[in-house]
Amino acid sequence: MVKRRISFFSFLFLVAGYNFLYSFDLETFGYYENRFFMLSSGRLSFQNLSENFSLGDYNRLRLQFRSEVADNISLNLAVDFFTFHGIIRSPLGVYESTEPAGLTHTQLDRAYIDLYFPKFDVTIGKQRVAIGVSRLWAPLDLFNRVNIFEPGEEKPGVNAIKVYVPMGKASGLTGIFSPENDFNTSKSGFRAKTQLAGVDAAFTYIHHGTGNQDIYGLDLRGENIIGWWLEAGYFSSPGEQDTKVVIGFDYTFPLKSGVYWLNEFYYDQSGERDSARYDFDRLLTGDRFTLAREYYFSALQFPTQGFLSLSLTYIGNWTDGSYILSPGLRYEITQNVALSTGLFFLMGKRGGEFNREGANDVFYIWLKMNF
Repeated sequence: MVKRRISFFSFLFLVAGYNFLYSFDLETFGYYENRFFMLSSGRLSFQNLSENFSLGDYNRLRLQFRSEVADNISLNLAVDFFTFHGIIRSPLGVYESTEPAGLTHTQLDRAYIDLYFPKFDVTIGKQRVAIGVSRLWAPLDLFNRVNIFEPGEEKPGVNAIKVYVPMGKASGLTGIFSPENDFNTSKSGFRAKTQLAGVDAAFTYIHHGTGNQDIYGLDLRGENIIGWWLEAGYFSSPGEQDTKVVIGFDYTFPLKSGVYWLNEFYYDQSGERDSARYDFDRLLTGDRFTLAREYYFSALQFPTQGFLSLSLTYIGNWTDGSYILSPGLRYEITQNVALSTGLFFLMGKRGGEFNREGANDVFYIWLKMNF
């Protein structure tokens, strides 16, 4: 049964791909980025550089294509080319990987078809699937792992079939099915979204076949002087039930070009209360994205004159007292080229999640060019 499904998808993309390559309505865009990291074996010290620091970097070229194959059909592709060097093995950087360094890796990250019908739309293939409204912790988003070092990092595509049914100007229903080896390990669910008294509201249900887990989620987003959002989920599997909640707000202070402040508190009932019970291997495998119960994320952005902006980010584990403090600087060289640099200081309680044994302070320089 699985083999027939894969063959059908391959045939579908071959037929659409022929039209895609010979279409006159072809959009091409993407970006190139280089990310250089310098990791300290202890606290940042510039004595004995070769002993105190490890180096790593990666290059990424992302090519994206979009073609209107017909009036109601569009094809979207995105291909990533990576090279990893030094200690870096993955775009996430902070997680270990078995991939060898120094080689070029090619990845088809997006390959999906949009079909538009009068009453509904269908998306089939490897696509971006995102659920929820929180900026960092994303408890309802089972399709993407949390990257605490860069929440805005490109999320990988997911093989899925998605159906969207509009129900008015601000309302709609979305159904998602992400196939795995069989129905018992696949993910499926639906999301109903609407607007009530100026507040965006959505109810989500997801069934995760692995572990036979059901997730019931609610998220709200509004603006009353400040922007605010709430994302909550009840997770139920045989022998285990827990709740995860995110409460967030942001505000732009009217100072010069505007100082932006974002905050999120995250509570995870399934997390550990004692750092001695942490299983760090679960972070590396992606089984979990956090280990404790209470977290806080706060970010300040300070625009300055010209194309220069400063930032200060705090990511704290309020259960064990460890935290990350990250000052950063971003310079817009041109409209499409930006240079970012900064530091990740691991602070607070030693042995905590964010300041554990073997972890490193990080200095980084990132260059990105969009085209």
